[in-house]
Amino acid sequence: MPDLLYHVNQWHWLAFALFMLLMELCRLKGWSFVVGGAAFVVGLVMHFEPITWPFQWALMLVAVMILAFIRAIVLKMKSQ
Repeated sequence: MPDLLYHVNQWHWLAFALFMLLMELCRLKGWSFVVGGAAFVVGLVMHFEPITWPFQWALMLVAVMILAFIRAIVLKMKSQ
């Protein structure tokens, strides 16, 4: 199981992003879009700069929080 964490590369993140964005077609109300967007950000960063797996997961967490905050702002603007 730890090998799964150590050997994640940019293509794994981009494939996960694609999967989550396709799951959004099942009407998951934006949450899979947030996670897929964050995974895409991690894959894009890894394309330009190789980073270790702890930083990958930390970047994923930060990107999810930022995208979730943006999603909340957009939903609040749409409801007004």
